[in-house]
Amino acid sequence: MYRMIVVDDEAWIRERLVHTIDWGKLGIGFLHEATCGEEALALAGEVQPDLILTDIRMPRMDGLELIERLKEQRLAAKVVIISGFSDFEYAKKALSLGASDYILKPVEDDDLLDVVARCLEQIETERRKEALLKKADDQVNKRLPLIKEMLFSKLITGHKPDEPKLRETLNDFGLRNSGLRHTCLVLQVPEPEAFPPENKPDANFTQFVLRNLLQDFLPNVCENEIVFTYADEVVCIVSSFEEEDDELARACLTMFEDIRKIVHKIVGSTVIIGLGGAVGDLLDIPISYRQAKQMLLHGYLDTGRSKEVKSAVGPHKSGGYRLYDTEALINHIRVGNKVAALASLDQIVRENRGIRPIDLKFIYIDIVNSLVRTAVEGNGAAKDFSQFSLHFFELLQQSQSPDEIHGLLGDTITKIIDFLEHSQSKKRRKVIEKALEYMELHYSEELNLNAVAERFYLNASYFSKIFKEELGVSYTKYLMEFRVNKAADLMSDPTLKIYEISRRVGYEDVQYFTKMFKSIKGVTPGQYREKIR
Repeated sequence: MYRMIVVDDEAWIRERLVHTIDWGKLGIGFLHEATCGEEALALAGEVQPDLILTDIRMPRMDGLELIERLKEQRLAAKVVIISGFSDFEYAKKALSLGASDYILKPVEDDDLLDVVARCLEQIETERRKEALLKKADDQVNKRLPLIKEMLFSKLITGHKPDEPKLRETLNDFGLRNSGLRHTCLVLQVPEPEAFPPENKPDANFTQFVLRNLLQDFLPNVCENEIVFTYADEVVCIVSSFEEEDDELARACLTMFEDIRKIVHKIVGSTVIIGLGGAVGDLLDIPISYRQAKQMLLHGYLDTGRSKEVKSAVGPHKSGGYRLYDTEALINHIRVGNKVAALASLDQIVRENRGIRPIDLKFIYIDIVNSLVRTAVEGNGAAKDFSQFSLHFFELLQQSQSPDEIHGLLGDTITKIIDFLEHSQSKKRRKVIEKALEYMELHYSEELNLNAVAERFYLNASYFSKIFKEELGVSYTKYLMEFRVNKAADLMSDPTLKIYEISRRVGYEDVQYFTKMFKSIKGVTPGQYREKIR
């Protein structure tokens, strides 16, 4: 749905443009009003409109200055000028400043719809171009992590044939080097053969969890984010401004101890670590890597290893894991469609008859990683959701067959949707209730959408959306009907003049009040008063 702002200092013109034209057939679903360029500029920064319809001559900031200020603030809305014939020279100036089109007063509905439709076509063309460019960038960005891993996999083994080019590549990746101390951590999962058959952890799954945990912990201790898998180990390079190497080592070990506890709780496996000495140049990291490997070999930091683990023999070679398309499943969860979400999960299992328990675990990881950062972000429920996720992993460890995990995952998806719907709808209902209470007390005052939204610390566009979703009617229409109904109640008092009632319910313009009253009640205020006598 497109967003549009109508800007004019005359209320009756704004009301006509907003309420008498069927903008919905062009896909415009969010309409906002402003009385001058200054108000429109502030509103544009909040709602990010696609289109602005504006008069030229207005107090405080006219239409021409509005266009210039929009460009200064890099707000990309299309601007259509509505001008009188005497303002035609201003309209030409507006086009030279970047306005998309202009239309002369008096405005005919069909002419205005045609102009706006052309602007929306331009917007769609520009969006398609941007989407193609973004797709190209995304394809490059998807390859960057793999290229980065390949680079450091070679680097830790001492492979650096072209040092100047290598330093240039580090800069391209945005990795800081100068003035930092760098140390290498090597983390390993003990071989599964070392554990009892009923309690074998999956090495690849544990590595996956390790990498995700490191990426969460690293920003607290590190200036770069360098985590990759090499052979059967997870390698992490920690870069810090710590001048004392002992302090850097202590920070690394503290981080590792926290990670080790979480990994043990989630997958039931221990993790061992090798920590190399610090170096002053990323290109010298092979020295730190060799030291970390030596430490692993001799078990100097073998705090989590058991005797059974030390007796493990030979490297464990595990097959790779398939990637499953979970995008549709995650989207169904986001919008709260339980039936479609469960159908997507069933389809994934049905189309992949050889699906294994570990594959279903990865599907769940995809769901959690996507939802915990988006669906619950900022609503105060992230902590509860993380606890819920951890509890699921505990249940997951007790389930062995694909059917068991499939059933558990289906039940969990239903609980996730219920959890998200409850936490979000409860907060939204409370906001709308408070907004209605405020409107009840202040309906006789200036009560535009932006002012009410700002009072409750909400974006105007978002407030408009949830208001309509909760009450089934737009904010503007609700306020108009509310005021008209209040006016109808006052009609029974014969001592009150029509213009006095109009002002009491928030309308200074009696003619406009009469128009609004008739559109709701079907008769004019005077006719209504005669009817109830």
